[in-house]
Order: sequence, then structure tokens, then C-alpha cells
Amino acid sequence: MPIYEYECAGCGGIFEVILDVGGPSPSCPNCGGEACRKLIGAPAVHVKRDHATGRIEKRVRDYLVDGKVKDAVRFADKAASMVKSDRVKQIADKLHQKSGK
Repeated sequence: MPIYEYECAGCGGIFEVILDVGGPSPSCPNCGGEACRKLIGAPAVHVKRDHATGRIEKRVRDYLVDGKVKDAVRFADKAASMVKSDRVKQIADKLHQKSGK
């Protein structure tokens, strides 16, 4: 069941309610008013997997297999600045430690 956000016309209170689709409008939990309108809310999105991190790890590994340590470090640094992932930051930090920079 979806979560809907409502605003009470009487007291101006905003509240959330879990309702069946097409169910009746709820009354205000603050004042008990019946004149409540449904607000347009932002959808909640859950990303199950970060595909970018896997591709970044593979590319860094390919650079290292080819013996291109400087290129691996440069790529990991750029990726860490663009992708907000703890794993990518750890990769870049580890490369810096191993390369002595």
C-alpha cells in the first residue's frame, strides 16, 4: 500500500497516511478535520546495486594487469571524485598506498 501525504485545510497540518489505492480521504490527526487534500510527493527510489563501482574496479584491475600503475591511480582518483561510493574511495586510497604517493 502506498504512503500518501495530506494537508489539512482547517489547521494546515501536514501528515502521512498509508491507504489503499482509491481509499477515502483521512481525517486530520491534529484537529480531526475532514477537509484534507492529497499533496504531490516525491517518489521513494531504492537502488539495489551500483553498477558503476563494478565497472570502475574492472578498469582499475585491467590497468594494473597491463602494468599501468600511474594510469590506474589517475583513473581511480577521477572516479572517486565523480562517484560517491565508499568502495571507489577505498580503491583509490589503496592504490596511493601501494604506489607510495
